[in-house]
This record gives sequence, structure tokens and C-alpha cells, in this order.
Amino acid sequence: MQDEFLDNFNWITAALEHPLTDFIPENSPEYAILSDFKNGWGKRDTATMLTDLTAKYGQAAGIAVEKYLALNITRDWRAAGETEAHPGTEIDDFIRILWQPLLQGGAFEAVCVRSGDDAVFSVTRCPIHELAKRTGQRQWLYHLACATDFYTTPAFSPRIAFSRTKTLILDETPCNHTYRRR
Repeated sequence: MQDEFLDNFNWITAALEHPLTDFIPENSPEYAILSDFKNGWGKRDTATMLTDLTAKYGQAAGIAVEKYLALNITRDWRAAGETEAHPGTEIDDFIRILWQPLLQGGAFEAVCVRSGDDAVFSVTRCPIHELAKRTGQRQWLYHLACATDFYTTPAFSPRIAFSRTKTLILDETPCNHTYRRR
């Protein structure tokens, strides 16, 4: 059976190619969690691995993985912003890099409403939310996907403020990704 987590999160595989010690001290509690996460990613059924991590480490597992991913995202999206974000069009540039590819495949359904420099994406269908419902891994998928929104935007451009008050994965409809020019 195909592992849907790996299909939806291939960027995590790339992040895990970097040594954990790039961001996390080897003697920290997070290092043990991340070592188990890294050693299981792509080698075990992901849903089972995530359940096992929660059983072993509790909520600290998801928090540690989110922290590690945030550090990688910040590095990678900052680099993207250095070449792709242009003064005055940062929100348009971010939409082009993140949202256009997501919406082209049809797995996401969203309406974007523009008002001046602001953009609000009302997401009514999300494959990550659907995966959470199928697997019961709602909290983990929040850490792996939804929480990353708070890191990508400021890393891409400090001139974009991001907020979201509703999240599908938390059964709040619709997700409201809001981008405002600072």
C-alpha cells in the first residue's frame, strides 16, 4: 500500500537529508525524538510511526518535529524569498510560489479575495485535512502541514503578515489564510 504521508510531504524527506545537528543539539530531548522520526520516515508506515512516537514521547514528539521543520522551512523559504520576493509584489510572489502549484492540481479548493495589497484564501477542500480524517492523525498533520504556514510566510518576506483564525484540520470551515502587506 502506498504511504500517503510520503506522497504529500516529499519536502520533509529533503529536510531530513540535513544533519539533525544543524539545528538541534545532540544531547537534547528533541534529538532523540527527531532521530526516531528521521530513522522511521520512509522506512516504516508513517501513520504507525507517528502513533508510536506519540506513545513513546507524548505531545513533545509533535512539537519537536514541528520545531525542526520550522527551522528547515525558515532556511529554505528565506532563500526562495531572496530570489523570488520583489519589493511591492511580495504577496503576489508568494502566491505564485505556494498557492498556484497547490491549486493547479485540483486537490485544494480555495477562493482568493483580494483587497488592495491583502489576499485572503478561503480553503474549502484540502488533501491534508482529508488525510487527517482517513488516518486519525489530525494533531500530527497539524504539526507537519498547518503549522508550517506560520513559518513560510515571514521567512519568504518580512513584509508579509500572515494570520489564520480557522483551520479545516480543526474542523473550522473554511481555512482562512490571510496575507497582509506590512
